[in-house]
Amino acid sequence: MNMTTLLYAEIKLKADMKDEFLDLVNSPEGFPITKSKPGFISAETAISTDESGQNTFHLWEKWEKMEDFENYMQDPNRNPECEFMQKWGSTMDGPPKMIFPELLDL
Repeated sequence: MNMTTLLYAEIKLKADMKDEFLDLVNSPEGFPITKSKPGFISAETAISTDESGQNTFHLWEKWEKMEDFENYMQDPNRNPECEFMQKWGSTMDGPPKMIFPELLDL
């Protein structure tokens, strides 16, 4: 049984906000904080553009266990009221889709 936790997030971005979003997640308050947390294993990211021109940010994060991810989300820099999260939310076109799929050992 695999105990590793996988997070998949799909974040639709507002028009003309791709660069601002990428600057934000690459800022010191973005991925560097995520990568510094206990239990963080890896992250992969991608951007897709649909036929209407809307950009969607895709994120796959691996954590040693769900508890590590939950502890990470308690960081003050991930509080919904903090400046980083307010800016992050202002770039999104609707709420993010976040799922925790079951990893298979095939």
